Amino acid sequence: MTLDDLRRHFPHTDEWAYLDHASTGALSRPVMEAVGAFLDQRHRTKPNNYFDVEPIVQRARARVALLLGAETERVEFAPNTSSALNVLAQGLDWQAGDRIAVPACEFPANVYPWLGLRERGVELDFIPHDRGTFTVKDVERTITPRTRLVSVSWVQFLSGFRADLDAIGSLCRDRGVLFSVDAIQGVGALRMDVANLPIDFLACGGHKWVMGMQGTAFFYITEALQAQLRPVRGWLNGPIDWDDFLAYPTDFHEDAKRFRIGTLNHAGIVALDAAVGLHLGAGRDWCEAQVLERREQMADGLDRLGLRRYGSEDAKHASGVVAVEHPNPEAVFDLAQERGVAIAVRDRKLRFSPTYYNTPEEVDRALEVVADVSTTRIAQAS
Repeated sequence: MTLDDLRRHFPHTDEWAYLDHASTGALSRPVMEAVGAFLDQRHRTKPNNYFDVEPIVQRARARVALLLGAETERVEFAPNTSSALNVLAQGLDWQAGDRIAVPACEFPANVYPWLGLRERGVELDFIPHDRGTFTVKDVERTITPRTRLVSVSWVQFLSGFRADLDAIGSLCRDRGVLFSVDAIQGVGALRMDVANLPIDFLACGGHKWVMGMQGTAFFYITEALQAQLRPVRGWLNGPIDWDDFLAYPTDFHEDAKRFRIGTLNHAGIVALDAAVGLHLGAGRDWCEAQVLERREQMADGLDRLGLRRYGSEDAKHASGVVAVEHPNPEAVFDLAQERGVAIAVRDRKLRFSPTYYNTPEEVDRALEVVADVSTTRIAQAS
């Protein structure tokens, strides 16, 4: 698959230079066609297509496992990242005095599930950060003898800082601490091989870099951690006797499906299946290389314009996200909209997040917008 072939699946590129995948990813033609076929069947020919869609659900689960570099049995679906993290937050047998360490620059999705445990006597310790970055030493200094869990984002949502999961996970293993990862800003942009990393739990929404639909997510869990968790009870936690619904069996599935509470978001999973299938067809290594090339081009161009980076300039911490400070980010955002360039403003900083189907020319369009917001325009806008 060439870049031109891939771009034909994204017709919005005829009009837009879409560089905002850290907010919401674009929907491809395969996603639209798959969801359209599913909905058309529900609408026209077979309103109850529950069993018809099951092979797609199974394929989606296997594709997500390939995307993560995991075994299929270790992966399960969830409605969103917060729900996935709550599988861990609500499943462990927490004790009063337990502590959880989380970077102080985390997106709220990786904070509130842990804050909610305060009513059980669990305390949250914030790992200090410097402009959206932190070190393994920062994590080490935050861990206490009562720390039971460290939870970090693989990629920080604003700075684009990519955490060293291997080093942090190894530190946690040495201290007997569980390690959880919010991977929504990394998976789909960067290659993940979770089975080769000391990660106990990983959660990821499907609507950003994976380019599926909102309301669909997935998680990875090790077999050892699964044995420690108590699933929230629902009718699909275990095998169902479809001929005797009143039997009420209480057995759990042996794999991560034991955390499946009830009916899945089939339309969302159909979309996820198509989106991940397209990504895998393009190639995980190729996709990562394209993302990092576009990100480097964007970062270098912003550096030439004299804008201060928010985050790390170290290539080993690079991701698909680059953010800079600007005296009037709103003016840049408005002009970008006028010119058909999609970017984001977060915490009054400009954030750019190109992905693997973006071209160098689209990055140049965004840089031209930033350059054309002159001192006069900034003063007028102020």
